[in-house]
Amino acid sequence: MKKQKLLYILHDVQIGGVEVAMLSALPELNRQFDLKVMVLGSIDANITSHLTAEEKACMVPFDYKLSMYPLVIPKMIRFILGFSPDVMICSLWRASLLGILAKKLRPQIRFVSFIHNTAFFHRFDRLFSQAAIRHADSIFTDSQATATFVREQFKPSVPIEVISFFTSPSPDFKPAPPFDNQDVRFMFLGRINSVKNLPLAIDTIRYLTDRGYNASLDIYGRNDGMLETVTEYIRTHQLENRVRFQGEVNGSKKLELFRNYNFLIQLSTNEGMAMSVAEAMQNGLVCFVTAVGEIPNYAGDMKTAIFADISTTETFGHSLKKLESVIADPHLYDRISTSSYEGFKTVGTYSESLIRSIGGVMRTSNTVSSH
Repeated sequence: MKKQKLLYILHDVQIGGVEVAMLSALPELNRQFDLKVMVLGSIDANITSHLTAEEKACMVPFDYKLSMYPLVIPKMIRFILGFSPDVMICSLWRASLLGILAKKLRPQIRFVSFIHNTAFFHRFDRLFSQAAIRHADSIFTDSQATATFVREQFKPSVPIEVISFFTSPSPDFKPAPPFDNQDVRFMFLGRINSVKNLPLAIDTIRYLTDRGYNASLDIYGRNDGMLETVTEYIRTHQLENRVRFQGEVNGSKKLELFRNYNFLIQLSTNEGMAMSVAEAMQNGLVCFVTAVGEIPNYAGDMKTAIFADISTTETFGHSLKKLESVIADPHLYDRISTSSYEGFKTVGTYSESLIRSIGGVMRTSNTVSSH
């Protein structure tokens, strides 16, 4: 039986929630569909090393600077129309731009706009993401919070599907180590970007150190414009021996990392799904997090996580005291950790959820074409 053609367009294949999730599904997508992944940037060989040669061949890079787009868009559109997908999934704004153009030229393509956040980061993001929502046959989101944002802001007339962003099923036992408040180990996992408010994470370590705790923080992730600022902040507060940069980490290594830490810290201003938080909770870490994006939909303050209010210095001070109360009480820590792990025990994976939703889009297409 002939496979349906699926085109997935995204910006880069680097460390990041969107990219790592796509890679986790790529082998099964390739098995079930005639698959092409159009990459509008670079492909990091380290995070694709686990794929077979056939799976890697699905990825086609179009790594052009944005200033070149007026010249290279015709070439990229020719590639899309030449492949002639049944379904085209466009993730992030540059992909949306191509998706809109291809849909106008070939209306029978089923165009899926994949939205990943409850905020737009610049005017191009806003312009092309909004246009994609208007032109899409279906909308995928990474969380209930993003789905609500799209529904309320844009009132689309097409279906919105929430895709699970868990790349791995839950472990059979809780991997997080037994808690010893004589050695309090924090990790951060994400892009080193201003939205993540890493100086506040460093302030947290300073606060705990000043209160007599042996606290440390390891930062995992790619520099996204803030590495120098954060490094200087660590140096200014003389915390070089307590806060360390550990570089990027790929999906398989990430699960091993969770076994080495008690807490994950993420004090973001805004988020979509916040994958690193959800995955840390799935593995039994206690997360000290701002209640933004999807987080309040899957975590409860002092039940499965510790919520931080970073709106003022005073409210953040109260949040630090709340964190300290958990560190001071290993039984309370263990209760939150176990509830966190148990809450995600039966979660579905990105691959399962995405393929189910693509099937729905294709069934809708067949129903429409049969009338």
